Parts: sequence; structure tokens; C-alpha cells
Amino acid sequence: MTSPTPHAAFHPRTAARRDKGPGGLRLRDAVAMAVGGMIGGGIFSVLGVTVALAGHLAVGSFLIGGAIAMATAHSFAALSARAGRSGGLFVYLHNAGFPRAGSYISWLLIFGYLIALAVYGFTFGHYAANVLGLPWLFADGFAVLILAVFLAINLRGVGASALSEDLVVLIKVAVLALISAVGFAHFSPERLAPLDDKGLAGVIVASASIFVAYEGFELLSYDYDDLVKPRWTLPRALFLSVAIVTLVYVLVTIGSQMLVSDDVLVAQKEVAFAAAGQAALGTAGYWIASLGALLAASSAINATLFSTARQMHEIALAKELPGVFARSRAGLPVTALVFLAVFGAAFAMLPDITALLTFGSAVFLAVFGSTNLLACRVLSGFWPRAVSGFGFLACLGALVILLVELVLHDRATLVLIGVSLVSVSALRYAFVRRQKSDPVSDA
Repeated sequence: MTSPTPHAAFHPRTAARRDKGPGGLRLRDAVAMAVGGMIGGGIFSVLGVTVALAGHLAVGSFLIGGAIAMATAHSFAALSARAGRSGGLFVYLHNAGFPRAGSYISWLLIFGYLIALAVYGFTFGHYAANVLGLPWLFADGFAVLILAVFLAINLRGVGASALSEDLVVLIKVAVLALISAVGFAHFSPERLAPLDDKGLAGVIVASASIFVAYEGFELLSYDYDDLVKPRWTLPRALFLSVAIVTLVYVLVTIGSQMLVSDDVLVAQKEVAFAAAGQAALGTAGYWIASLGALLAASSAINATLFSTARQMHEIALAKELPGVFARSRAGLPVTALVFLAVFGAAFAMLPDITALLTFGSAVFLAVFGSTNLLACRVLSGFWPRAVSGFGFLACLGALVILLVELVLHDRATLVLIGVSLVSVSALRYAFVRRQKSDPVSDA
């Protein structure tokens, strides 16, 4: 099969770059985009779940996740420099002589972004229902509505601009910083006593379960060709963005735990940050936190629809996806957009945010583990291989821990993950068989 080569013109951050002028993406632009991509619905979605699993040591879960993300950022930077062009993991695998693995990874990665889309829809729906004082039953309706709205926007060909992307990132960080600062002003060690109330096992399980909150930095690998001095800029942008987001998650978590009890954060885990905002600044804080979450989820939905649909279109043109996804109308990947919105809405209606986060985390741990393993195999030098090797073992360990936790405590989610991945694999296998039997087919 033909090796898929993502076209930078179809990436939302490239659309933003066109507003930057001929100079391309500078370091601060790339960092802002990666930070915005990771925070997205991130901390707004995972705060309550992390506290539920890790208790007073919730920050430890974010530190572990940050360490895994940092090692993976190193692998993406090294593989991008080795390839010397935009592409992403499946292109690196093709270049390294693993075309089948690269093709399957492209399917798995698209599925991961679909789950991320569902997480953002779930987050928006529950914050919207909470703000309006409506029962959780309405949250599903709001999740479907916001995905339908951004499907319509994308079908009209409205692209992301650098100004809007940077403004949204600034607002998200400002909201998080404001609530966290108030929390730290009320800092009291007694609020976190005893530190190990859930045990070390809870911290490790939480770090694996909410790892999807670190998804997003890898998208910079698609912008390699659009960066100013990419061999210099990309690694710095990746490392800085992961470090900044880890710091933000740590500060927000501690600040929130200073404002409200862990029991409250757990009880309101779907809208935990709104509870922290209300404790910080009363009604104003409640609205600021809620609107920040709604804005973050909305921008993440738009960017994910925009980028993933165009990625699917490009891969289909390279005959690595069914030909139906290669169809476009007025240059827009209509089929891919509708597919993502419909299935994203379906998964967003799962009854518990924990299941979605676990699902997404499992997919990205597998994808990032593959990235680290490839880097460990193809890079030269002890330390580069050691860092990537650590990343691979950490991803593998976290994935195993996550699966064991599901076997012991949440077999329904495990079955859902298993059925979904088997379905993806079966569809991929059927597609390959059809390609071999009918090589001239568009499918």
C-alpha cells in the first residue's frame, strides 16, 4: 500500500500559521498550540476522577503522567528530526520499514481522537447542564448539540485562526490561574492530611486512567515543515509545553483541594472545577470556572474535528482508509466530519466520564508506547535510547495497570474497550483483504 503522508495544509495549526505570515511557526506559537491542545477539556474533565482515585496525592498522578509525556515528547522530537519532515507516527513507522504497523496505528490513532472528541463533548454537556441547573439527563442532549454545531461550522469551511487559537489558550490559562491562586492563598497542609489516604496504588492507577489529559502535544509533529528552524524549535516546544501543562495541572489540583474537600470534588467529578470556582469567588467564580470549561471543551471539539477529518481524508487518498473518506465537497472532507461527529456523540453519551477517560487513556498509552519503542529501536546513543526505553516501559506498565484495574473493578468498560478495538482490527483486516483482492478499487 502507499505510505500516507499527511499534508500540512489540512492541519488546524497550519491554518493558523497562514495568519502568521511567511515566517512560519515560532517557538512561542508552537508552545501555545501544544498547551492549548493538551489542556483542551483536560483538567476540566479529569480533576474529580483523579482525586477519586488518588485522594490527597492526586498531584502525584499528574507528575507521573507528565514524566511519561515528557519521555514521549523526546521520542517524537527525535523521530521528527530523523524523518526531516512533517508526518507523525505512522509515517515514521513506514520510513522505518514497518508499513503494516504504521497503517494500523493510523486507524488506532483516529479512534483515539474520536474518543477524545467524546470526552470534550461529555465535558461540555455536563458543564452546560450544571450551569443551567438542569438534570444530568440533559447533558447528553447538550453533548450532541455542541458536536452538531461544530459539525455545521466545519461543513461551512470555517477554519481556525491563529488569533482565535491564541485567545482561547490565554483565557483557559487565565481562568485556571485565577482559581488556583485563590486556592493557594488559603493553603493549609491539614487539608491534605494524611497524604497517602488512598495509597500509592491509587496514585499509579489514576495516572494511567487520566493520561488522555496529556494528549495533544504530539500534533506538533504534523507541523514540522511549518516551524521556524524545526530541528531547534520542535523539541523545545514539545518539552516546554509538557512541562507547562504538568505544572498547570499540579497547581490547579492543589488549589482546588485547598478550596473544597476531596469528597465534594469526587461527588461532583463531572463538574469538579465549577465547585472549586464557586468556593473561590462565590457565584462569580462558579460562572468563570464553568464558562472556562465550556470554552475549553468547545475549542477542543472544533480543533479535533478539523484536524482529524482532514487527516482521515489524506490517509484515504493514500488508500489506507476506505475510499468513502476520500470524498469531499468544495474541498471539505464531509464524510469524515459526519463520521467523527456521529460516533463522537454516541460515545459522549456513556453514563460515566471515568469510562471515557479510561478508554482514551488506553488508546494513547498504546500509541505513545509504540512511539517510544520505535525511537528506542532506531535512535543511536545510550541516553536517547534510554529515555525512549523508559517511555516505552512506562507506557506499557501504565497500560497493564489500567487493564488489571478494569479486570478487578470495571469489567463493563474493559468489555467496551475490547469490543471496540476488536472491531477496529476486524474492519482494518477486511479493508486490507479487499484492497488485495481488488487493487484498483477506491475502497
